[in-house]
Amino acid sequence: MQTLTVEITNDSALKVLQDLQERHLINILAKTNLNSPVFPGEPLTTDEFKELILNRENGSSISLKEANDKWAKKKKHLLKPTR
Repeated sequence: MQTLTVEITNDSALKVLQDLQERHLINILAKTNLNSPVFPGEPLTTDEFKELILNRENGSSISLKEANDKWAKKKKHLLKPTR
């Protein structure tokens, strides 16, 4: 799923989008919050987002190779058939 913000400039364009919604291809959201960054779960305020970035910049990090190795192990574990 991807979320887009679109400005509709005429009624015929709006009708096309409404037709897509009726065919269950898209979902038109009535209200959006453009000040909030998009993350899964509850939306963050701008101040919370800034704090998150500051904490990550000052926090520990791992190399890309290490992250790929961890993901490969986790992926292998997740793909094992369950009995």
